[in-house]
Amino acid sequence: MAIQDAPDGTVWITHVQVVVDTPVPEVPAHETVITKLARASPATTDYVTVVEWEVDEDAIGILQFVEMESDDYEHTRFKLTIAGVEQFADVQLEESLALEWPDVKLAAGDVVLLEARSTDTTEVNVDGDILGKEIG
Repeated sequence: MAIQDAPDGTVWITHVQVVVDTPVPEVPAHETVITKLARASPATTDYVTVVEWEVDEDAIGILQFVEMESDDYEHTRFKLTIAGVEQFADVQLEESLALEWPDVKLAAGDVVLLEARSTDTTEVNVDGDILGKEIG
């Protein structure tokens, strides 16, 4: 770009040097899809594990989905714990429940635990699934 800057007509030319510092992308972290499916048939009033996922010690977990269902909702109670925090307990459902999160991050060693129990000694068949991924 030429600029006429002096009264005598001298033309000054501005030179601009652009340095682009484009970082070389790191090697992408390894992602592993997590699909945990399980069934339990509790005939006790104590909670039993339906399905669980423990994030690998060298990874970060991304929880995306938890689903639960029973063949006898009247006699089934559910409990969900994520990373040591009880989300709910003694919940009676009327139909299957699907909980979806866009981006819940879990630290290495964190556990997602779905449990169920019977309200009496009636055997109930409970299915659960956890979907997510581990990065690292």
